[in-house]
Amino acid sequence: MPTQPLIGRPRTLTIWAGRLLAAIAAAHLVFFFATSVGFVPDWLSGALWADLPIGAPMPQAQAFFWQLVGSFAVPTALLGLVLARLAREGRALPGYVTWTIACWVLACALILEPSGFPVILLPAAMLVTARLMANGASRKPEGAVRR
Repeated sequence: MPTQPLIGRPRTLTIWAGRLLAAIAAAHLVFFFATSVGFVPDWLSGALWADLPIGAPMPQAQAFFWQLVGSFAVPTALLGLVLARLAREGRALPGYVTWTIACWVLACALILEPSGFPVILLPAAMLVTARLMANGASRKPEGAVRR
């Protein structure tokens, strides 16, 4: 079954949610690059390949790797750019993408505080709002008059 075209306010909300996701991810990368640049030689030397006993504290070089290169920032930026592009074309991602992003961000924001996850609640809420608005508009009978 083809999906309804994404138009009006849901389209605008989705475009801006995608842009915000990309911007937040870019800010994450810039911030952690600035704080991690000193560890790049360790990453390139293979220091991250060392075996660590279970329960041993994570070395700083490894922690900063997971905050920058190994983080979800790059896929989140790509997802934001795809969201914005598809919305500009009038196409929406499937609902499971919207709800998965919202649930993931909410769970992370509740589990890990302080963190940047609460910031991503805004674009997640925008995506959910856009989805609900688009679903409501598609259920409206043809020729219905808004009062």
